[in-house]
Amino acid sequence: MGPLAGVRVVEFGLGIHGPYAAMLLADMGADVIKVEPPSGDINRAALVSAGDYQVGSQYYACNRNKRVVCLNLQTPAGLAAAKKLVAESDVLVENMRGGVMDRLGLSYEALAPNQPRLIYASASGFGPKGPRATEPSLDIIVQAAGGVAAHTGVPETGPLPAGTALADHSGAVWAALGIMFALYGREQTGRGQLVQTSLLGSQIGMQAWELSHFFLNGVDMGAGGKGHGLAGGIWRVFDAADGAFSLTWVTDDRWATLCQALDQEPLASDERFSTGLDRLANSAVLIEILSDVFAAWPLADLLPKLQATGQVFSKVMDYADLAADPQTLASEYITSFESSEYGALRMVGFPVTLSETPAEVRSRPPDLDQHTAEVLSELGYADAEIVTLFADGSVGHPTS
Repeated sequence: MGPLAGVRVVEFGLGIHGPYAAMLLADMGADVIKVEPPSGDINRAALVSAGDYQVGSQYYACNRNKRVVCLNLQTPAGLAAAKKLVAESDVLVENMRGGVMDRLGLSYEALAPNQPRLIYASASGFGPKGPRATEPSLDIIVQAAGGVAAHTGVPETGPLPAGTALADHSGAVWAALGIMFALYGREQTGRGQLVQTSLLGSQIGMQAWELSHFFLNGVDMGAGGKGHGLAGGIWRVFDAADGAFSLTWVTDDRWATLCQALDQEPLASDERFSTGLDRLANSAVLIEILSDVFAAWPLADLLPKLQATGQVFSKVMDYADLAADPQTLASEYITSFESSEYGALRMVGFPVTLSETPAEVRSRPPDLDQHTAEVLSELGYADAEIVTLFADGSVGHPTS
């Protein structure tokens, strides 16, 4: 039983930001009920898998361990059911466009007077205040707005986004963390509260070091290229003959053994590179020399030498590498769930290990309408009322 067992979460979420935050709570044992419109979360139909399990990969990534109730919030009866569900929940998570929850009468201000213990987590694109507060946003927009794109790439390419949904996932983690703070706070005060996070704020929070350097020095570090704008010397990705690897923290002792292992003893005695400070002062020429040296070595020969000389390094891993990597598998960062319908389903695991109350994958992402009747029954609706709600389109998918 997870540490959040007994906590009910209702989610009004699309995409990654809100749904992934709610899924982290579900992994920790919370009863998360996702409210979907009759058409379903748009990500059910995006990048659908080619196998027997026909599900969008983004939906699959963010919605395990949940139940789904399909409600038409444009009808009075569907909206009433949603409000009844919220009234029996501890936490509400939403990442709808600004103003949507207000128009539905589901804003924090509308709910809190009658539900003072409710924790209301609102995950937006740009934050609750300011001129862009109600603007829509997606991951790549906030990578640009939050400074990440400006510091990714090389001068020749200009700004580049990260190749992953960095803003969405980090925003979701901050949202889940804020909810946990509020749950702990409620234990102390007996009251819930409004938790507001944003993609923009999350991106800024993830760059505390780099922005602090700018505040102190007034100089933008520029694009990181194959390294980091604030980390000179050997702190970068290098190309080997048949792949790439990262290398850093080459101490004086490690420098000597590295040069010997690579048959480059003259470099070890070169006065330009004798100490760490020397290597830092002459990093441009050193990187050029090392790039030529490493380019001659295949990874199968090079990586064992780095290992044997105690270097701090890693092969640049692609997803096929990660899926087979003994380290990720041993720590269950990649796991699987045995589904009765589709067999073993591989998925990203929970990245935090708790010794006494570990995360658990209890169910695959739910089918649309899988739990609608079940949840309505729990809310006190009689069987005949549920049949009527389905018939008049207030709940359920049109083909249900």
